[in-house]
Amino acid sequence: MKKILSYILGWAVAASMLPGCSSFLEESSQDEIRPSTTNDLAQLLLGEGYPRNSFFIGYLDLMTDDVESAYNTRQGEYLRRGRAPFIWSTDVFEEMSAASTEGITTWQDYYNQISGCNVVMDNLDKVTGSEEDKANLRGQALALRAYYYFMLVNVFAEPYNAAGVDVTTSPGVPIILESAVTDYFPERKSIAEVYAQIEADLLEAAPLMEQYGTNNGNSKVTDLFVHLLLSRVYLYMERWDEVIEEADYVIKKRPNLINLSTYWSSASMNVYATGSPERIWGYSSFMEYEDFFYGSNNGQDAFFVSKDLLGIYEVEYDEWNEEYSGDLRYTYYYELDNNYDQPTPVSPFKNQTQAVRTTDYQKGFRVAEAYLNRAEANIRLYLEDGSEERRQSALADLNHLREYRFDSYPGDSDYSGEALLDFCKTERRRELSFDDHRWFDLRRYGKPALTHSFSMESGPQQTYTLEEGSSRYVLRIPQVVMLRNPALVQNP
Repeated sequence: MKKILSYILGWAVAASMLPGCSSFLEESSQDEIRPSTTNDLAQLLLGEGYPRNSFFIGYLDLMTDDVESAYNTRQGEYLRRGRAPFIWSTDVFEEMSAASTEGITTWQDYYNQISGCNVVMDNLDKVTGSEEDKANLRGQALALRAYYYFMLVNVFAEPYNAAGVDVTTSPGVPIILESAVTDYFPERKSIAEVYAQIEADLLEAAPLMEQYGTNNGNSKVTDLFVHLLLSRVYLYMERWDEVIEEADYVIKKRPNLINLSTYWSSASMNVYATGSPERIWGYSSFMEYEDFFYGSNNGQDAFFVSKDLLGIYEVEYDEWNEEYSGDLRYTYYYELDNNYDQPTPVSPFKNQTQAVRTTDYQKGFRVAEAYLNRAEANIRLYLEDGSEERRQSALADLNHLREYRFDSYPGDSDYSGEALLDFCKTERRRELSFDDHRWFDLRRYGKPALTHSFSMESGPQQTYTLEEGSSRYVLRIPQVVMLRNPALVQNP
């Protein structure tokens, strides 16, 4: 792949971290060349704009109620690597760095990807190629940039719907929209400004992808990527009608769900496989969890799927045959490894394992989310106006999803009032576990109190509590970033 001048490609991180950018001009390699064709830009976007197997937030689920920990004499290294996020330490990035944890440069990594997107867009008018190809590339870059800003603002800022938070003044993250080298320190924009930029990028990308990106496949941005992300953004913003509109687009064009009872016998197909009928886009790999969930073959890991999460699946255990029946996600979405007390959050039937090193992804965008987003939006509106039509629409989406997840469907569920919202939240947790949703969902659900038990040595575990509404629901910006950009304001 042709490489763009390093001072152009590296500018975004420099602008957000370093005391000046002009020195980068003196460090650029003379062996690197500028892109001259749309094909050059396409390769650049593929290598520098798409996350692929990059590991940005593998620690995120450690902070949720979906994970437990237990002391193991062979797992000290892995316990140290995950300790800080698991106990909600104040200086989480510094402590993980001291423990040599991989994949913790979240701030820098996302801005690197944003840089790649900005370089592509800024060079579209300078290269040769068809206008169709340029429009396709612009749409992809806009959508990816929106996604990265969405992730950044939800890791390093208050939830959009947080009680008592004025999104027009509460700090979000810096917004960098071009690749020109400057000497200013970028300041944090408000949460409202960041969300406005995310929405603007996606709304501009949508018609471009609808016209030029429909054949991009499910490894690149398509119109379905854009509209599903829009439905997620509007869900966080509590703009319920727009959630429904965007989810409608996705479901109308791609209603497909995998019937787990059909694919259960084959590890070659899973919800994130290239040929999956419900995958819209994939990223990351099992290795993002390697620092926390693996380390020995003695049947016990440092961290594992919590009993709280496993307990919400509707399953029955046949002791004679040593098999579970009912909700297949229980055995499909986790690697049990004959150790049903401590499963890991990867499976050959959802993504991949250490033993099955495939090209499939660990996480991504799936049609299932569109059904869940639309259901929740209809429920929220139903709770406001009492519309029976909305209640039935939400139940239809939830029951439809469940019908594809059981070996023997137990029949449609029927709830009303707050019980219906609780049912939707539970179904969302069952379906989207370890897909980078739970931590963000807990934030928008009001930042409830959580409790973890942890120990670095044998004996009684210590109890750690994340208080309701805690400031630890917002991660502090890494100190290395703060030191290089004095314009940034630190989180509490």
